[in-house]
Amino acid sequence: MIEWYKDLYMDSEAAKSPEMYRQIAESGKIHITPVYCIAIASNEANLLDIISSNELYFKYYKRNTLYVIGIAASYKTALELASDILLEVYRKTNTFDIRSFVGTGARPGCDS
Repeated sequence: MIEWYKDLYMDSEAAKSPEMYRQIAESGKIHITPVYCIAIASNEANLLDIISSNELYFKYYKRNTLYVIGIAASYKTALELASDILLEVYRKTNTFDIRSFVGTGARPGCDS
């Protein structure tokens, strides 16, 4: 299950049609050109996960909540967007506590 951040971060391509990119991510199907989701890390030792929408096909993601805070059209722009998100978090809080910044008490890999 995907839970979407209310102020979703997007690269310039995804910003053109955010609803289409959300539908691709939620479809649970394999796509030739996947969407990349930037999510709260599934491991508390990490900050963010970058996950291809094709990976969301697996049962693990259907059974567990994935808190997505950003979407991107390519892996390269997903890396850049993740970097931008973390820099913004640090600038505003002087920490890298992404979970507190986005206002989720969601634990990584929590069941829905």
